Amino acid sequence: MSKTYKYKDLSILVVDDDAMVRNILIQFLTKFGFKEIIECKDGKDALKVVQDSDIKLDLVISDWEMPQADGLTVLKAIRKNPRRGTTKFIMVTSQGSRERIKITQAARWKVDAYLVKPFKGEMLKEKLVDVLGEDFEKELNEELAS
Repeated sequence: MSKTYKYKDLSILVVDDDAMVRNILIQFLTKFGFKEIIECKDGKDALKVVQDSDIKLDLVISDWEMPQADGLTVLKAIRKNPRRGTTKFIMVTSQGSRERIKITQAARWKVDAYLVKPFKGEMLKEKLVDVLGEDFEKELNEELAS
C-alpha cells in the first residue's frame, strides 16, 4: 500500500521571464514530488492564471523583475482576489541595491518568503518548508528517501 502525500497535489504557478530559471525551478519542484506545475513566461500571463478562478492555485513562485507585469503586480493581484488571498507566495529576486525597498513593498503585500538568485535546490527546499510547514518537510524527506 502506498503512502498518500497531501503536498504532491498542490498546484504551483512558476513565473519567470528567464526560461532557464523557470526550468530549474520546475526541475527542483518535480524532484520534490510536485506534479501540478503551471508555468508562465511573464507577469502578464501569470495575471491571466490568477484571474481564472477555475484554475487551482496553492503556491506561486514568481520572479520580481519581469517585462509587462512584475512580481509585485502579481502578488498584489493575488492578495486583492478574495478567492486567492491566502495563496502562498515566494518572490524570487536578484541581489541588488534596491533590495531593502523591494522587501518593504513585498512585506506590505504579505509575501510569504524570498528566494535570492542564484539559488540551489536546498535553498528552495528551505523556503518551501518555511511556507508550507514542517509536515511538508516530513513528506519530502520520506519521498526523497524512497
